[in-house]
Amino acid sequence: MKSKEFKKTIKDASAVDLNNKLSELNQKLVETKFSVSVNQLKNNSEVSKTRKQIAVLKTELNNRKITPKVTK
Repeated sequence: MKSKEFKKTIKDASAVDLNNKLSELNQKLVETKFSVSVNQLKNNSEVSKTRKQIAVLKTELNNRKITPKVTK
């Protein structure tokens, strides 16, 4: 998934969905790191992509905690 598409889907998702996605990405990160360490996966860029997606999710969750949405 492209970065812009990922960020757009995050903006529209609820907090519960974001927490579920966060746990999925954390599990994927562990599995990917293990695959890289045992040389099953040659492409290391998947680890950094997953870490960046986790960071974006955490940032969005923290922003929602700090500033509630104001509707006009």
